[in-house]
Amino acid sequence: MRKLFAIVLVVFFWINVVPPAAAASDTHLVPCQESAAFQQRLQNAPQNYYFDEPYQAYASNLLCGDDGLPHLQLRFDRALDVAIPFAIFFYFAGFVGWSGRAYLIGSKQASKPEELEIFIDLSLAIRSFVQGLLWPLLAVKEFTSGELTTLKNELSVSPR
Repeated sequence: MRKLFAIVLVVFFWINVVPPAAAASDTHLVPCQESAAFQQRLQNAPQNYYFDEPYQAYASNLLCGDDGLPHLQLRFDRALDVAIPFAIFFYFAGFVGWSGRAYLIGSKQASKPEELEIFIDLSLAIRSFVQGLLWPLLAVKEFTSGELTTLKNELSVSPR
């Protein structure tokens, strides 16, 4: 309960105390086809497919700065361009971690757990991969039941 209160408190302060960053209304970005510096770069570029195609795409779709180079604006309508790859990476990293964790937990229940870390038990590995596919749900379940975390006095400490 204290952890939940701490999380709610942090989110509350983050939303209310930290001022939102407002983008400057005068960004000095213009469409690339209207930028003189971009047009000069286009004229000086070699005339081949590897330069022509990208420059034509930049001219019609992107905004250029004073340097004549295309710039991407961070806007809310482009949030999915960042959120989707992040979600895929986060899910895949969690899948790998949870599958490995499930395999090690399952191998500790065997008669010789050290051997299962060297010689992979295929049935246990497949079971661990299937568990890994559902890792977000299993993580929430284990967190709410208290299986995912441990008390501070139960942690082993190096005798150094």
